[in-house]
Amino acid sequence: MCGKDHSMMNVKPDSKCVTECVKAGAKYALYDGKSVYILSDQKEPKKFAGQKVKITGTYNEATKILQVDSMVAAGK
Repeated sequence: MCGKDHSMMNVKPDSKCVTECVKAGAKYALYDGKSVYILSDQKEPKKFAGQKVKITGTYNEATKILQVDSMVAAGK
């Protein structure tokens, strides 16, 4: 719902905003500073909501979905 920032819903902290957006029907996604990528895995991202992460995977142009192979907190 919020996309690149959390100003639309005005919910703090960012992790709570992400959780609220997903409850309202949004999908977990990765924002790289320019684009938003919907993630194939919609369970694992819950524990990283609102955090910076490193994702390994493959982007499918046809489906516009990032196939997640692994996800870890950024800096690890």
